Amino acid sequence: MIPRFLSVKNIAFIAGIVILLFIIPKIVGIVLLFFAAYVLACAMDPFVEKFQAKINNNRTLASVIVVFGGIMAVFALFAPIIAIAYKEIKTFVKVFPDKIMDASHYITTMKIYGHNIADYINLSSIMDTNPDFAQNLFSQSWNITIGIFQFFVVSVAIGMIIFYLLVDKKYFVEKFTQLFPANLKERAVFILTSISNKVGGYVRAQVLSMAAIGIMQMVVLMILGVEYPLLLGLITGILDIVPVLGPTIALIVILLVAYPVGVLKLTLIILTFFLVQQASNILVRPLVFGKFMSLHPLTIFLALFIAEQFLGFWGVILSPAIAATVCVLIDELYIKPINEKTET
Repeated sequence: MIPRFLSVKNIAFIAGIVILLFIIPKIVGIVLLFFAAYVLACAMDPFVEKFQAKINNNRTLASVIVVFGGIMAVFALFAPIIAIAYKEIKTFVKVFPDKIMDASHYITTMKIYGHNIADYINLSSIMDTNPDFAQNLFSQSWNITIGIFQFFVVSVAIGMIIFYLLVDKKYFVEKFTQLFPANLKERAVFILTSISNKVGGYVRAQVLSMAAIGIMQMVVLMILGVEYPLLLGLITGILDIVPVLGPTIALIVILLVAYPVGVLKLTLIILTFFLVQQASNILVRPLVFGKFMSLHPLTIFLALFIAEQFLGFWGVILSPAIAATVCVLIDELYIKPINEKTET
């Protein structure tokens, strides 16, 4: 039994797996880059298929139209919002430092059991670090510029990868099926199609969820009379892409902008913020993610924590798509086969 197992093919396969496990942690950023492009390509593929059928089966032209249309759609979505919010952003940038100082003054003068917080915190040591902080912030401007340039380069790279994945979809599927024997090719294509449908659905579901929570938060802030409701709604919607951490940052920004409005109004802002989050989690997310991905919320939470532990920030953002991929593989490669054997 052992000599039969220790064939050249099996040894080469095991060695390949070991090498792959050693290399992947070192190239996790590249893997996530390609996976992100794959996820976006899966979301665009249904539109490419529709355009391809209408323009004489020209997939290249259909891919160009969809990718270019996607870029234009993003600009069309954000350009009016940015134009409307420009004045708010300009004023917001000016008053935001004052808001922070007002909040700091309120906290430090607040009494706890008859004592100011200043009695417990050495404020002078904190204030002494302000010049150093400003100097360090200025010195990091070059790094910020490099970061923006890198973001631009990565965005262009993702766009190119998406384009080639869409144009050469048939080629990649054929190469993928060549990895399997003839009796497994059909099942391999089915699994790949299932994964593509689910991860593509993640993008559409995420966009709808972000739009819904941004609009709801904007309406609530307008009702409460908070300044810059459009800008804050936009920030809340965009940050919603980062689970848990994103809404927390959005709430902090809203509270800093709203201060000082009194304890009662701050309490209402916090309560309504959590109500909007709950409405999104209970009504919007189950509807859109259930329709597009068929994933239980606990599965998404588990994927979120694991991705944060091993894959960092971008892993957190892509965690639902990763969860969808893993769930399809487990379902098709393990659960269905053992149930089929049980039934027979």
